[in-house]
Amino acid sequence: MSPAVRAQQTALALGVPFVTSPAVGTEAAAAAVIAAVDWPARSRATLIVGHQPTLGRVAATLLSDTQADWDIGKGALWWLRHSGGETRLFAAIDPELA
Repeated sequence: MSPAVRAQQTALALGVPFVTSPAVGTEAAAAAVIAAVDWPARSRATLIVGHQPTLGRVAATLLSDTQADWDIGKGALWWLRHSGGETRLFAAIDPELA
């Protein structure tokens, strides 16, 4: 979870315990976020509340193995799954595209 105020407010609204990490902050690098969540070794679901352009870069890196500036809109949810050695986009909800 990003230490930024708005990200903390979003996380608190979920009503579940969370961990704050500067590795997911406003100036975070995609590789730092991926390492912070121990992807893909982590066996449990992980929710990252972070910022653009970092989250788009994380998604691009995990899904295409290339860092690119993908747009993930405010309030969007992208659900990525890693199975059989491959990461796939399982679902995406983006209120800015509605």
